[in-house]
Amino acid sequence: MTDQLKFFSEEWCAAAAAAHEGDLARRQAKALKDPANFNRVLAFSVTERPDLVTHVEIVAGRVVNWTATDFYPDDRIFASFRGATADFREAAEGRTPAANLVMGGKVRLVKGTMKDAIENAKALNVLIGAWGDLPTDWDV
Repeated sequence: MTDQLKFFSEEWCAAAAAAHEGDLARRQAKALKDPANFNRVLAFSVTERPDLVTHVEIVAGRVVNWTATDFYPDDRIFASFRGATADFREAAEGRTPAANLVMGGKVRLVKGTMKDAIENAKALNVLIGAWGDLPTDWDV
């Protein structure tokens, strides 16, 4: 379908960033442990497609940039998550909270601490759960 965006494409990232406004932005910030001081970059990558990577920058608890092409340096990455497309989709569609997939090892925390992941688990659930509202072509 032409109205769907390829998962983790630059167009998909732009739509994901644009979606983080209003109520979703408020829920995201509220779910963070310390939203006012949460100035971080998160990375997401796909197990079966190592070239499929996205970075999202969050400032004061709000998404300010989401990219699949203009990556941040490694020393700016606060946490990096790697999972199969099917697992990200499972979380996006609300079948399993993203944090549960991390804790169960289906989505791996490949950079960052489990302590920080646990403290911000609700925010990760909101962030990835919102992907389910995007017109996504998961066939990557």
